[in-house]
Amino acid sequence: MAKSKEQTEDKPPEHGRKRRVMVGAIGKCVHNLGVEGFADWMEEQGQGYASVKLGPAVPIREAINKIREARPEVVGVSMRLGDLHVDKLITEFVETATQYGLHPRKSGIRYSFGGLRPAANLVRAMTGLPMEPDRFVREEERHYDLDAVAEAYRDREAFQGFFELVADDFVTMEELERFARRLPSVHWAEKAPWSDYLVERIRQVRERENRPIIRAHIGIAAETIEPTIEAVQKLAEAEAFEIVSLAPDQTSQELLAKFIRGEEDPSKYLAGQGGAPIRSVEDLKRLKAATQRGNYPLTRIYTGTDELVELAQLWEEHLNMAFPAVPIFYYNELDGRGPISIRDSFDEHFRTIEWWAEQGKPLEINDPHQWGLRYASDDMQVTDHVLCAVIALKKGIKHYVMQMMFELPPEISALDDLAKMKAAYELAEPLTRHFDFRIFKQARSGLPSFPPNLNQAKGHLAFGVYTQLYMEPDILHVVTHSEAHHEASAEDIIESCEIVKQVCWDFGKGHVPQIWDEPVVKGRIRELKETAMYNLLHGAILGGYEGPVTPDSFREWARERGEDPEKNFETMLLSLIDEANYPTGICGLIGADTLDLALQIGLYQGPHITVVDRR
Repeated sequence: MAKSKEQTEDKPPEHGRKRRVMVGAIGKCVHNLGVEGFADWMEEQGQGYASVKLGPAVPIREAINKIREARPEVVGVSMRLGDLHVDKLITEFVETATQYGLHPRKSGIRYSFGGLRPAANLVRAMTGLPMEPDRFVREEERHYDLDAVAEAYRDREAFQGFFELVADDFVTMEELERFARRLPSVHWAEKAPWSDYLVERIRQVRERENRPIIRAHIGIAAETIEPTIEAVQKLAEAEAFEIVSLAPDQTSQELLAKFIRGEEDPSKYLAGQGGAPIRSVEDLKRLKAATQRGNYPLTRIYTGTDELVELAQLWEEHLNMAFPAVPIFYYNELDGRGPISIRDSFDEHFRTIEWWAEQGKPLEINDPHQWGLRYASDDMQVTDHVLCAVIALKKGIKHYVMQMMFELPPEISALDDLAKMKAAYELAEPLTRHFDFRIFKQARSGLPSFPPNLNQAKGHLAFGVYTQLYMEPDILHVVTHSEAHHEASAEDIIESCEIVKQVCWDFGKGHVPQIWDEPVVKGRIRELKETAMYNLLHGAILGGYEGPVTPDSFREWARERGEDPEKNFETMLLSLIDEANYPTGICGLIGADTLDLALQIGLYQGPHITVVDRR
């Protein structure tokens, strides 16, 4: 919280010269460890600082006398007992320092204050600094009208700008580092703008906050899109996440293209069934405009269930789609979420993926968790993960978003969950080394696993994300803790995202249990890799594969690279996707007819999917 925008970075002093940092807890406050930790941290910055600690419960007069004697460069005072009477202490401190010529504008001393947010905001109000929002203070705990305090002290010149830094427990390392180096406060510092493109945004957030980027859904079921627009504005201003996933209602997903062309009348359909009722291009523009504040989150939206390429063109033109999520087997007659037949949907989905590839956009294929939601076996989910990665590659996608939905089924253990995702990633990862293809891992919790008790749901969310972080995701798709009880509001989403950020930072401290060395996990990974590749081999055979891998020789190939550099899971996959191993010169493993046939004969199946009933 600097006094001037013109400050430049300070240089370390000449050898032997010490710059004193004098700190202490004032009044009756005995909680001095925090401010002393600040002094120790300053000492470690390589700027030549030396700490001088006055200890706990330092009377104001004594603190001023010590400052007069030592003439430190930096003074830090703290008060951790709440905000009651802090105004009296700070008033005495500022007036006495000014009386003895120790005001910062005269002495050059840089003052800082540390306390809980209510006390910190009181000091900010008294000294002309911007007050920070405080969502957590209860009304009965408010001892001051801060606006009235700010007005009362506005004309008291000695108070204005007295403290260069006012820190509470929300202070960031960036703020502290800028103070230590005498750089302008983050209130004045210009930050590089947030990117509106996925790959660069992932890099920015990892660099600035050392965590994955976060996405969450918002789509308020209502008669108009106004509640959703207001919610998106709140989320952007709160900097809750990096990607807003718009959830349109079912009518929008099926008929929006027809509404825009004037072929269907929106008024004939109920609005808000399952999400926001988007009915026009203007609606899309207003939703995108709602993100242009705060941290400017990227925008994405459900792909839709009919006329997918037409919808893709709308999404890209008006939303600058962060990345689409296109299905392969689903969102058709199979699951009843769209009007397209199963066989025709393969062609439609492939055309949509190819269109996005032409735009150079990252893409997610959101099939594996659809199998999981229908209680398909773990090996089926791993099979589909690999199949989807191959489809993305063959259809021209360069940046593939691999969504890993955990906790499917809800009864699954964390270790079994991790083994499943690790097996899927290890099988697909070689594609990144042999082709111009990059995989971004996206982890999320499974909605069916959340309890309706909101307090328990918060614990479940935190545990689930902690587990997912073992996969080193690039994106965390946050399922809002409230969704098993009620539709997520902006406030619910903000709360869930803040929980997730804290879990990320705690996990990032390191030295977490090394679960990948557990024999049961390693054994399960191996088992799933074998069964998934056996499924894929038979899928390839259905598609006309004539390569060297056969059911009889499968065991020779079902090995790790370290066991056999020539025949292993990696070289087996490369063989199964090699067009040269198919008489048609096309990779039959991912052909539409092959996938359709595999569904019919039950090669790809789940307990809650009965293909025959859908035809």
